[in-house]
Amino acid sequence: MPEDPTLSHELRTQLARFYALAWSDESIRRDFARDPRAALADAGVDWPRELPTPDLPAQPDQAIDLESLESSAGGALGTIGTVSCPTGCLSGRQSA
Repeated sequence: MPEDPTLSHELRTQLARFYALAWSDESIRRDFARDPRAALADAGVDWPRELPTPDLPAQPDQAIDLESLESSAGGALGTIGTVSCPTGCLSGRQSA
C-alpha cells in the first residue's frame, strides 16, 4: 500500500512509537480502544482531525526495528507487526 502523503515523517514516527508503547502497555491499549484520538493526544501524537484514526495493528510474533515500523506507519497501517520498546520509547507520555 502506498504511503499516505498527508502524513509527515514526524507524524509517522510518533505513530510508530505510539504503537510500540501500546503493545507493551495494557492500559494504553484500553485507552486507545475507548477513545483513540484522546489516547494518541495523551501520547503526544497530533493526529489530523480530517483523517480517521488508525487501527492499532496486532503485535507480530517477532521484533522489528523502529525504522521499519516508522516507514510502515501511515502507509500500511493495518499490516504493521511489533517492535521491541525499551522504557522511554515515547518520552512525551504523561502518566495517568
